[in-house]
Amino acid sequence: MIAVAALTALTLLVPQQLDQIVKDGTPGVEAHVNGHDLARGNAPVNGQVRIGSITKSFVAVATLQLVADNKVELDGPANKYVPHIKDGRITVRQVLQHTSGLPDYVLDVGVPKIADIRDRYFAPHDLLDVALAKPPSFQPGEKYEYSNTNYVVAGLLIQKVTGRPVGEAIQQVITKAGLKDTYWPNQGEQRIRGRHAQAYALSDLLDPKSEVVDATEIETSAAWASGAMVSTPADVAKFFKTLMQGGLLKKAQLDEMRKAVTVDEKSAYGLGLESTKLSCGGVWWGHGGSIHGWASLGGATDSGKSAAVTLTALPGTFGDDPAKKFQQVFDVIDTALCKK
Repeated sequence: MIAVAALTALTLLVPQQLDQIVKDGTPGVEAHVNGHDLARGNAPVNGQVRIGSITKSFVAVATLQLVADNKVELDGPANKYVPHIKDGRITVRQVLQHTSGLPDYVLDVGVPKIADIRDRYFAPHDLLDVALAKPPSFQPGEKYEYSNTNYVVAGLLIQKVTGRPVGEAIQQVITKAGLKDTYWPNQGEQRIRGRHAQAYALSDLLDPKSEVVDATEIETSAAWASGAMVSTPADVAKFFKTLMQGGLLKKAQLDEMRKAVTVDEKSAYGLGLESTKLSCGGVWWGHGGSIHGWASLGGATDSGKSAAVTLTALPGTFGDDPAKKFQQVFDVIDTALCKK
C-alpha cells in the first residue's frame, strides 16, 4: 500500500503542481523527485539550468573540506585569508552563514538590468571592492542577513588557501558527489553547454512592467562564487542527498554546516545550507537559487528523500504573483518529500 501511495503522489500530485505552475504563466518547469524526472512547458526532461545561489552550497562544502584538512579555521578571522576585509572580528563561519554584516554588492554593480551585465566580465575583487566601499550592514555576528558578498569572500578564501582557481575546488566536490551534468563555467563562458530550455527575464528585475527578454545566454561573473554554476534537477537532488548522507563531508563538518540561525518561522540558515519545515513534520535541507532566467530549489531529508525544481523564468516575469509562484515551488518540494 505504501508503494502504491508513493506512486500516486509522484504520478498525480507533483505533475498536477507542475501543470499549474505552467498554467499560471511560467514558460517551463522541470523537476527531479525521488529518482524520477518530470518536465512541463518549454523545459526538457532534466535539462541543464543555471542554479544561481545553490552554488553557495557547493562553495560551503569546498570550504568545509579545507576546514577538515586543517587549512582553514572556521571560527578564525576571515581576513587571514582575504586581507581586503579589514574587520578582524568577521569569522569564516559568519561569512558562510550570512551573519558577517558585509553589505551586498548586487544592486551597486547593476545586476537588476540584464543589459548592464549580460556581456560584462567582473573580476571577483571588483565585486568585493564595491561591497567594501559601503558601510557594514550590522556588527559581525549580530544577526542574519543574506548577502552575496559573503560568498565572493568564500570563493577568494578557497583560491588563497589552495592557490588554484575556485572552479577546481568545486569540480572536486562535483566529482566526489558523482554528478555528470554539473559544472563551473569557464571565464567568459556565456552559453549553457548541454541540452537546456530557453530562459526569460524582465529587462529590469526591479520594474515588473519592463520588457521580457531572452536570458538564456549571459555572463555570470557578477554572481561568481555566489551563483554562477550550471547543473540539472537530478544532479542538484543527488548533491543534497549525498551531502546529507555523509558522502561529501566528515561528520564534524556536516554537523557544523547544519548549525543554523533562524531566518523566519519556517526556515533557518546554516553554512550554505538552509533548513525548511515540512508540512508532515521534520525539515528538509537544501538551498534556493535565482538568477536571470531561472529559479531553482533543491534539497533532501535525513531519510534519503530528495527533490529539485527549476523554473525557466523568475517568478513575476510574465505578470504572475512572485510570492505565489515561489510558494508553488516550495509546495512541489514539500509534496515530493512528505507524501507517502
